Amino acid sequence: MLFNPHLIPGPVLLLLGLLMLAGLALAARYAPWQALREVPTRIHLVLGASLGCTCLWLMRVKLGDVASVHLLAMTSVTLVLGWCLAVLAGSLALVIQVVLLGEPLAAIPAGWLFTIAIPASLTSLLLTRLPRRQNLFLYTLGAGFAGGMLSVLAVAVLAALFLWLIGHGALAARGLEAAPMLALVLFPEGFINGMLVTAACVFFPGAVKTFDEQLYFGEDDSE
Repeated sequence: MLFNPHLIPGPVLLLLGLLMLAGLALAARYAPWQALREVPTRIHLVLGASLGCTCLWLMRVKLGDVASVHLLAMTSVTLVLGWCLAVLAGSLALVIQVVLLGEPLAAIPAGWLFTIAIPASLTSLLLTRLPRRQNLFLYTLGAGFAGGMLSVLAVAVLAALFLWLIGHGALAARGLEAAPMLALVLFPEGFINGMLVTAACVFFPGAVKTFDEQLYFGEDDSE
């Protein structure tokens, strides 16, 4: 989601920029660089995820002069790469998107928050709440399918709240009036993420960082 930066006050833009820099620094600090060096093919996953997000995000719908929206797919990227690499790959995709679309660079901080940080963080949080001894379906449907839908819902609600907080209550109200249209986005987002995560877990389980075969397929030690 890209906001028109002219709608955002200067101090808020600065705060968002600092938040983005802090998030990127945190991601770069704790990213598994050693694992990437040991298995160079994993770099292909990171670059492929970034390219995939770029292509998906270019297929957007503009909401007048306020914002543009698109499918996210950050849930599946986070599940495959982990939070740190997902944030870095998504950030690269966001910069490429902004450049290709000719959008002002000032649109990046707010776009980073709503397109990358919130979905990736929500997915990571949801993953920690899943029961620890279950099966593949709970992982793919709970974290993948449901996680994708929850990410879109959270972004929509927080975007409306953001507009209201920066003094654009009328725009936020108009967005809430169009809330039923959100249902048209929820299922496709969940389906795409669920499909991608399921395919990755079935055919390339070792490439999915957050998927533990022993955890989900192993026998329960308590039995």
